[in-house]
Amino acid sequence: MKPHDLLPSFDTKPAFLICLLSALLCLFHLGAQGAEDSQSKAVTGGVQPTALSDLTLGNFFDEGWSQPWSKFDRGDGTPDMSLLRVQTNFLVQLFRLDTAFEVGRTSPAFSQGELVTGTLEYALDRRFMPGLFVNQQWLKGRNGPDDEGGTGGVFSRVQLIETRQSSLALVLKMTLPDRDIHERLTDWSYALAGWEDLAPLGLGRTGLYYHAQHEIYTGPGTAETTRNDTTYDISLATTWTSPHATLANLSTFVEAYGKTLLDGEHKGRTNVYVTPGFRFTLGGKHVLMFGVDIPAGGPRPNDELFRFTWIANF
Repeated sequence: MKPHDLLPSFDTKPAFLICLLSALLCLFHLGAQGAEDSQSKAVTGGVQPTALSDLTLGNFFDEGWSQPWSKFDRGDGTPDMSLLRVQTNFLVQLFRLDTAFEVGRTSPAFSQGELVTGTLEYALDRRFMPGLFVNQQWLKGRNGPDDEGGTGGVFSRVQLIETRQSSLALVLKMTLPDRDIHERLTDWSYALAGWEDLAPLGLGRTGLYYHAQHEIYTGPGTAETTRNDTTYDISLATTWTSPHATLANLSTFVEAYGKTLLDGEHKGRTNVYVTPGFRFTLGGKHVLMFGVDIPAGGPRPNDELFRFTWIANF
């Protein structure tokens, strides 16, 4: 079954996961709405009318933990944004839906793949944010049968630094194996994700994004099984419209993402991808984002992978 087929024909497992995520989304949304209604009318859109204090490593234990989450407003300056591949470096309250369409797979078993991921992220204060996600993927057989499966996981993000010109977060994540397509390893990871405003260098409303991640795989395997890898990303995004335009904060970006295997049969193998794309905000709360992964180094797993993301901020 593919995403473009009729939704009622989905099998029980993904339907249950989607319903569970939707129910949690509604509960969180109602809670957020109630909290918003109890605040002063001067507070709108999750942005305080007065400037928020800076969060730094120096005040890590003293600042932010007891403060209600609020978006760090940078006005008409360079926005700090979620992109497609680089890990997000700030806390949010939102639902995110990612879709990916892979064509020209080099796998001997499958010729193309499709993946849909739903993610709920809800900051509890200015320092800590839990999240959960579920996904479903479909694989088209090359000469044999098609395959499909679903899984999910949990993660958390801790804000280490948040100032007008910099942001840095620690991300901890666990992904369960997709046993429907015969995966057996649980993926545990930790990462640092950051952002720097390049406007002071005379580059306009341009931001530099980056992350470095270590992934650890646990579960049954052999001496040839990869147990550790690292991923890394460096991205540039330039914003062309104001936050008040119809297509608010219309931005173009390019991401360079890499993954290196640290052990196992293919130790040292590195794959690199370049992802150009664009994004914009509609109605102040809804973000649409498009991009395409282009293999740029290492064994070629596919021709291209097309990405589309919708984000609904609470």
